[in-house]
Parts: sequence; C-alpha cells; structure tokens
Amino acid sequence: MTMRCGIWCRLSALAAAALLAGCDGGSGQPRAEGAWVRLPAVAGRPAAAYVTLRGGREAVKLKTMQVPAARRVELHRSMSDGGMMSMTPIDRIDVPAGGTVSLEPGGMHAMLFDLDPALKAGGTTRMTLMFDRAPAIELEATLVAPGGAKPE
Repeated sequence: MTMRCGIWCRLSALAAAALLAGCDGGSGQPRAEGAWVRLPAVAGRPAAAYVTLRGGREAVKLKTMQVPAARRVELHRSMSDGGMMSMTPIDRIDVPAGGTVSLEPGGMHAMLFDLDPALKAGGTTRMTLMFDRAPAIELEATLVAPGGAKPE
C-alpha cells in the first residue's frame, strides 16, 4: 500500500507540474504581466508605460505597443552618463527565450504621446504588445498618478 501511494503521489505531482507549466496555454509564447502607466504631471506631456515580459520558447523582439488612449507610442531607454539622465528612442526590445525583461522607471519603457485627458489615476487602459515572431498580447494597464509608485 505504501508503494502504491508513493507512485500515486509522484504521478499526481508530475500532473500538477505539467498543468502549472501549461499556464501560458502550452503555446510557448511570450507573456506579459503587471502593466501600468504613470500619468503625466503636466497635461499634454507624455505618460510612461511599464510592463514585465516573460520569454517563451524562442527569443522574440517587442516591436511596438498600441494604446488606444494615446495617439502615438514610442519605445525608449533611459541612461545615465556622467550623472546626467537621458532618454533615447529604440526600435525594439529583445526578449530572450525563457528570460524576463522589465520595462520600468529609469530603464526601458514606452512613452505615450497625446494621451486621452479623460484618463484618471485608479482606472485602466488597454495595451497591445506587438512582437516580431509571436502573437500580439492584449492586457489592461493600471493608471497611476504622476509621481506614483508601481501598483502592487
């Protein structure tokens, strides 16, 4: 009886692990989570969008984002050079197979230009991530007040 329980327990554990590994639908595609947008302090200025990307089976490139509440979206990278912060547009963000890339304040992020002035902190907006060799990912991004911290 102990032997059967041992085998049964191992089989159950393997089945549970397979189910958890399949949380992306078993597709092996990249995933996105924790999307948020820090609203601009001054009306008419751009907002900044952040998200965590988790690589799938193959490396992909995030080519752009679409945000219906913004007229234009650009990918950017912040850098520090001699104590001075600067920001430059980039044409893609590499997402390694099985790796994690975080778009976050002080690093890579998306700038949202001409944002809908009706958006308010505490709300959400839709965001679509477009990749070179993977299906687009649609998700909701939490809106955060100017200077506000990443939502929990």
